[in-house]
Amino acid sequence: SLSMQGERILELHAGMAEALEADRRKKEVNDAKLRAVAQHVDYDQFCNLVAGAHLKPVKPVDKNAARENFSYFVMPPEKAAPTQSAAGSASSRESGNTAPALKVPKNGLDFHRTWRRQCRTDEARRAYVRLVDTKLLPMIFQTEFEPDILDGVIQTLEAIVDPPTLDARLASASSAEGAEACDALAEDLLLAAGWLSMLPEVNRFELALEFASEQTRSALAALGDALRDKRCAALGHSSARLASELREVLAPRSLVDVLGKYGIPVE
Repeated sequence: SLSMQGERILELHAGMAEALEADRRKKEVNDAKLRAVAQHVDYDQFCNLVAGAHLKPVKPVDKNAARENFSYFVMPPEKAAPTQSAAGSASSRESGNTAPALKVPKNGLDFHRTWRRQCRTDEARRAYVRLVDTKLLPMIFQTEFEPDILDGVIQTLEAIVDPPTLDARLASASSAEGAEACDALAEDLLLAAGWLSMLPEVNRFELALEFASEQTRSALAALGDALRDKRCAALGHSSARLASELREVLAPRSLVDVLGKYGIPVE
């Protein structure tokens, strides 16, 4: 049930946090021991250094500067309201600010951080999954791959392929003026198939799939139906290399192997 899955996720997160804290504490103690040996202290001083390994040094305070900044009031003095011109310039600066550009992730932690902090819109998530070379997914996610990331990626891939509009996109791609639409659809299908084929190779994929949401499972089924459409494998592309890759990844035998790893039955 969902409640049991939630409890298990919480237990896993708690266990990971405890392990990280234990590693940090162990490193602090080892560093303290090395410092004690280097300083040639006696046994009592050695024990004191190890016992205080977790303590941080206190930064000195400039008393004169603190006295100058003290206004003898509990509440800080109220700042004057900005003038209209200053407020206008501030608002213009804020409106001119743009979101930081998305970068190719170096590892799983980098992907997780960017996905959760910068990919809060559908457009940002679509752009981010397009940045990643799917063949490098096992190297990127060597240590961590969370269930919510799997949910987000699969649902984003479904939005890119957009199965409900697939018939219309295929019709547009097969028209005389549909060369550009054909290339765009082929690239979307190749992207989705590439992610689906390489995700099962990442670390902890089985655990992430076990906790996948119902919406994600529905998205997987819809993607499977779309990719199995024979018209998709027959699509061309202005790049002969991409056209060949699309035919290869959408071959029936390849799809059976890939979709089987997600528990999707293929007739």
